[in-house]
Amino acid sequence: MKEEQIPLGSSKIGGLPDLPEDWEFPSYNNRSLSFLGQFNLKEIKPYNAENNLPISEILYIFYDVVEQPWGFEEDEGCFKVLYFEGDEKELKRTEYPEETEDYFPLPVFKVTFTNKLTLPEYPEDMEFSDEDEENYSEMRHELIQPSDEKGNYEPAHYMLGYPFSIQNDVFDEFDLKPEEAVLLLQIDSDEEDLKLLWGDSGIIYFCIDKTSLANKQFDKVQFTLQCF
Repeated sequence: MKEEQIPLGSSKIGGLPDLPEDWEFPSYNNRSLSFLGQFNLKEIKPYNAENNLPISEILYIFYDVVEQPWGFEEDEGCFKVLYFEGDEKELKRTEYPEETEDYFPLPVFKVTFTNKLTLPEYPEDMEFSDEDEENYSEMRHELIQPSDEKGNYEPAHYMLGYPFSIQNDVFDEFDLKPEEAVLLLQIDSDEEDLKLLWGDSGIIYFCIDKTSLANKQFDKVQFTLQCF
C-alpha cells in the first residue's frame, strides 16, 4: 500500500509520521532518530484484553536504526516514545529533516491488528521434565514465530503479551515482574519487508510498567536489543 493511501493518524510501521505541526523529529547524537511506527490506540482497544492502554492516544516510536544501540545506560536518548491525544485533524505527514544513503524512511506498511496467543518462557508454579520443557519451548516458538513448510519464520512483530526473549528474559532485564510489566512493542528482524536486521537476527523491545502506563508517563519506557 502506498503511504498516501493510509489515512492520517492510522497505525503503521515505517514511512513518515503523522505529527502535530509544532512537533519535530526527536534527535540523538546530532541526527534525527528513525521513525519506526505509530499506533492508534483506538484501533488496538478491541484486542487489549487487560484494557490497560489509554483509549484515544497515538503512540509514536523512534529509534536510532543506523547505529542500533543496545539500550545500555550510556545509550540514553537512542529511542523516543511520544504520544498525542488531541484532534487528529491537527496532524500532518512530516518529512524527515534529512536523508542520506543509510538514513531514510523505512518501507511503510498499514498495520492491522489480530489476537495472538503468547506464553511466558518459564511458567510459574510448573515443573517440566527435560522432554516436556523442550516440547513446551517448541510449542511456544511455533505460536509466537510460526514457520512455513520451507522453514522460513514469520517475523514476530507484536504488542502486549509476553516478549519473545532471545537472551535474558526481557522483563527481568528491565527489573519488572510479569504482573507489573507491559510489552508496548517488539519488532523482529525483517529483511524481506522492512529491510531491517537487528544485529545477528535480533529483536528490539519497548516495555513499561503498568503504573507509568496508567499515568501516561511514556518517558518511563525501557528499551533493549537482543540478538543471537
